[in-house]
Amino acid sequence: MNREDTRKEPYVADSNNTTDFGTIIGPDANFKGDLSFDSAAKILGKFEGSISSKGKIHIADGAECKAQVSAKEVAVEGHINGNVEASDRVDLRPKGVITGDITAARMTMADGASLDGHCRIGAGNTGKGSSSGSGSSGASTSEVKPTGQGQAQRATAKSGS
Repeated sequence: MNREDTRKEPYVADSNNTTDFGTIIGPDANFKGDLSFDSAAKILGKFEGSISSKGKIHIADGAECKAQVSAKEVAVEGHINGNVEASDRVDLRPKGVITGDITAARMTMADGASLDGHCRIGAGNTGKGSSSGSGSSGASTSEVKPTGQGQAQRATAKSGS
């Protein structure tokens, strides 16, 4: 018997697919305020404020968010100006830009993505209030400093003490 595997990898599916998102802020929307979701949400337009979800948040290509973003999973193809916290993972895709700090259990950053901020990545760094901890969790902190255009970015790990 030949069975086809129908499981989906997180954020590997076509980014233009909107059927996986219960809430979509359209490309022509300008929204200001606080949004809270129990499931997945996709932002295509402009948003200012804070976004929180028990599921995933997708900041699509062309979207601009001046916001604090907190969710289980965060995928970024657009721009976020603000801190990002994910209890599971952050996926910074090739056109994605984050200007702010990231706290997550896991993170992927594609070639071409941009990050101007600090990263706290590791299982001990998730949960509310973790960014103000004493640093004794044993997880590393990575600081990414941009270099000249066209050059590779370098991340240096700093041990918490």
